[in-house]
Amino acid sequence: MRPIAYEIRRTLTSKFVILMIVAIVGLASLLAYENGSTFSTVNVPTTPELTTGYYINGQNLTMVGYFHDAYGNPIDHITAYYEYNNTFYSSIANKYGFANATIPSIPTGKPLTVLVNFTYEKFRQPVSSTHSAFQINPVNLFSGLTVVNEIFNPNNRSNLGMLALYVGPNGSAAPQITFYFSPINLSKVSSTSPASLKNNSTFSFPRSDFVETTIFPKVTAADKGIYYSVVATNASGQFIGLSDSSPVGIIGPLSLYTKLSQSDLQSLVFSGTSQILGFLIPILAIFAAYLTYGKDRTTGVLESVLKRPITRGEIIFSRFISNSVAIIGAVALSMLFSDLIINHYLGSYLSAYFDAYFVWTYVVEGLSFLALVYMFSHLVKSQGALLGAAIAIFVVWDLFWTIIPIAILSALGIGSSTNTYLSAEVLFNYISPAGYGSLVQTFFTGKIGLIASTSINPALFGITAPLLITAGILWMVVPFAIAYSFAVKRD
Repeated sequence: MRPIAYEIRRTLTSKFVILMIVAIVGLASLLAYENGSTFSTVNVPTTPELTTGYYINGQNLTMVGYFHDAYGNPIDHITAYYEYNNTFYSSIANKYGFANATIPSIPTGKPLTVLVNFTYEKFRQPVSSTHSAFQINPVNLFSGLTVVNEIFNPNNRSNLGMLALYVGPNGSAAPQITFYFSPINLSKVSSTSPASLKNNSTFSFPRSDFVETTIFPKVTAADKGIYYSVVATNASGQFIGLSDSSPVGIIGPLSLYTKLSQSDLQSLVFSGTSQILGFLIPILAIFAAYLTYGKDRTTGVLESVLKRPITRGEIIFSRFISNSVAIIGAVALSMLFSDLIINHYLGSYLSAYFDAYFVWTYVVEGLSFLALVYMFSHLVKSQGALLGAAIAIFVVWDLFWTIIPIAILSALGIGSSTNTYLSAEVLFNYISPAGYGSLVQTFFTGKIGLIASTSINPALFGITAPLLITAGILWMVVPFAIAYSFAVKRD
């Protein structure tokens, strides 16, 4: 076992292997983070929203409009229209999202109605919103606090929060306000006092000196289905009326979390981690084989022979095992970190069955390319020829393998929607280590095809667990057995 331990240590401490493992694990984790942090089953609206307030100074009414997206972020260059007494007053939103307009000479002492709408562009086409009636009681010289629910958390679209707009006297910003969020029974809203909601609040957020602000309580999946209310108090603890003068605002559910299925999670891995492994694992395998065995073999200098009494069979076996450990370690660590990251953001782990199959897939791919380079080390006579063969193996059997079958089948005039085409595509995947990952993906998803994905029954096209395992074993064993046979015969 000493030669194997020595070779493993030698391989794992080489700069190339360390660099490749760090790159593989790092990029796989980065893609898992990208997919996990942005994936959501929730569709976020893309239509601009306008939240409106006002203040009155003498006989001048100033309408305050704040344009924002579904996350509460400001939107500029949208035109707001305020209609009063058949006269339109317009304003274009500035970079902060505000579009204010002053209506002069309003009557005092009686309620007013201002019709509000806005226009914006969608796909370079003008779009006009529906008119909404904004009721104003001139007794109240400013609108005060307005809350808007169903604001999406930009860091987790499955969670919601609220937007608060405050318009004070002469348009001044908000004083000290504390918001309290409490679970509420919708059937008992009328009999629930603001004080009890405050005392039983789950979240509280102090805010001051704002015109608009967003608030996102830190909810979890366990909060799904729970309706929340909000009450607000000033610095002296008095309750503040909201836009409808009621001190209690119904925010609604704060969590839209839906537990993802295994197929959803697997799709994230296939679109991220597997792409990185499918590209970098063959590079690690091919050049680790060249640097640790092939180069010494073709130059006639096997370092371990010079240092220790060891047979050529033991040399090739110990170096193959050491390279295999590096490949297995890179694949296993990539899967481990990807699974942990996905669970952190989406609250679910991939199944152990899928994890095992995934690791097996890219171990097969890596060890197959490793064995091929070992085999070619005994088929060529020079270091340059071996390096050229190694590069050719990577280019043909990995880099361009997804394109080569398509080109061949297209040249033969075989239609992409025919059974012949699909059967040939499966066959091409079986005859290259790089196609093994595609076979496993089809096995799990029931879809095949690089450009246009087609749904199939994998078993009807020869993609079954026994055949996949058999093919994987053959790809790892046969090239290495040939290489081992050549090595032993030269003792």
